[in-house]
Formats: sequence, C-alpha cells, structure tokens
Amino acid sequence: MTVLTYILRRVIEKSKYPIFNICPMFFFSDFPSKFKSLRKEVMENDFFTENQKKIYMELFSNAQKHYYSFSKFANIWKTNKYTYYNNDVDLCLKPLSLYPESQKVTLIHFKKKYVFRLTDFMNIWLRSLTKNKGLSPDPRYPVNPYVNKPFRKHHLYIVYFKLLDSSFMIPLLIQNFYQLSFNITKFELVNYPTLKDCAITNYLQEEEDTTLFLDVIHMIETFKIELDYAYIDSRMLRTQRKDIISTMKPFLKDFLLGALSCNPLTRELSRSSALNGLRCFFNRFPLYGTLQYHGVSCSELSFVEEYGETDIEMSNEISDSELSDSEL
Repeated sequence: MTVLTYILRRVIEKSKYPIFNICPMFFFSDFPSKFKSLRKEVMENDFFTENQKKIYMELFSNAQKHYYSFSKFANIWKTNKYTYYNNDVDLCLKPLSLYPESQKVTLIHFKKKYVFRLTDFMNIWLRSLTKNKGLSPDPRYPVNPYVNKPFRKHHLYIVYFKLLDSSFMIPLLIQNFYQLSFNITKFELVNYPTLKDCAITNYLQEEEDTTLFLDVIHMIETFKIELDYAYIDSRMLRTQRKDIISTMKPFLKDFLLGALSCNPLTRELSRSSALNGLRCFFNRFPLYGTLQYHGVSCSELSFVEEYGETDIEMSNEISDSELSDSEL
C-alpha cells in the first residue's frame, strides 16, 4: 500500500458519504500513475453516475491535499537534516559568496546539498544535451560534476523554474527539453537535426588528430577535380599534420555539414562554402599539402619508416640540447 492509498482510505473512513458510494475508492491504485488511474477507473467509468464521480473527485482531492502537506513536511525535514557539500567556489573557482542568491541554486543529491551557480549548471545541462558519439548525437541527463552521477527529473524542474525567475536567457534546447517533460528519447527524436549539427561541431573539437587528418584527405579527394587535382600527402609528420588540420578545420566543418546535416538548405550552402573556400585557398597556395611546401625531406621520411616518428622527435630534442651545450 502506497502513502496516497493509505491517506485516501483514512479520508474515506472519515467522510460524510455512505459507504456504498465510496467503496470503489478502497481499490484505487496509483500505479503506474495516479492521475491516469483516476481518469481510467473513475472519470471514464460508465458504471458511475455523475454524482458519484463528483464525490470520488472530492475524496481524491482531499487525499491529494494531505499527501502534498506530508511531502512538503518531509522535504523540509530532509533539507534541515542533510549537510552541505564542501564546495565554496563555482566551477570557475570563483567564490560563491560573490554572487547573489538569485544566481545560485541549491540541490539535494545523494543526501548532500550542493550549491551551483545557475550559469554553471546551464552549461553542464546544455553540454549533456549536445553530447555525441563520433558524428552521431547522444543526448544525456546532466551529471553532477562532484559525484559523477546524473541528476533526476525533479532537479531539472527546480533549476528550470529558478532560471525563469532570473534574468538569464534560457537556451532553446533546454526550453524544448522542458516542453517534452524532460523525456530524453522524445527530445532526441524531435530535435535530431539540431543535435546532428552540434555533434559535427563537437566532433571537430574533440576527435583525435589522426582521424581529422584522414577526414581532411578525404575532403580534398572528394573535390579533387574541382581543385585541379590538389592533394594532401598522407606521409606528413605529426607537426605538419597539426598545422594542416588547424588550417583546414573551417573547410572541414562546412564539408561535414554539407555531407551529413539533416537540413537540405544547410547541406547545400555548406557544401558550396567549403568548395569555394578550398578553391580560393589552393589558387593562392597551389603546393599546399605537398612535402616540398611543408619542408619535409626524403631523409626524414626514411628515418620515420625505419625508426618511427617518436624516435625522430627524440633525436631532434637531443640534437637541440647538444647544440645549446656547445653554445654555452
């Protein structure tokens, strides 16, 4: 028997109505949802008269009133019982005492009270919703950074209503998440095109250089006819790869959006932007991507093939140290 069922039966026993009219409410079940059960068992039940339905709704409302009173008392008791987690600073390591109470929120999580700056929580929330696996969206519930465990739905409601009372602008994705009752599956389904574009942006920021370098080579190969057969030599050393990735990353972002975005207008505009940008770039630097342009000699390549790229970096460090010693 749940708390609500127990309260409802006590309300029925002390009610002024005959037991015949209120007997069915003894079998009321609040699983899986008390409101769904009320609609199915009472409001949509053709065997009850309108007067009976009115009586049952009155009893249910009285039980709800007592239930919420007990819930409020329990929350006050928990709030006074639990202690604060030892975090006197925000996630930027600035003292929380510098900010007014309207810019902070207190959450009870795993029997501890945590104080967050609203902007910090909003950034955690937005990053969790735009999380990705490679080039695919993977939205998740925000995680408490102090214990590495996800927050629950009631935490998100507390923060969202606190944001409404503040002067901060709530991001559109968080507003959409709230309108979907914080259902992560529905959120991904409805907002997939936006999440896909966010996944591409995160992919370029987080992916390893080796993968991004191969993506750059693939991009140039895709446009090789339009670029007069320009190419990126795959034998580049690690330093040259980083320089190439840094230079080509804006073009690569447009290329990936043009190939993978769910918005047809975004695909068309991004593909044109990537192609036109690469054309202008290779017209100005026609030898870019070749070993000659980046100053990579055949002897270095032979050394890398025989000993590996790590060894050549160590030999360069040793030669530099020996040179500095001789100069001294």
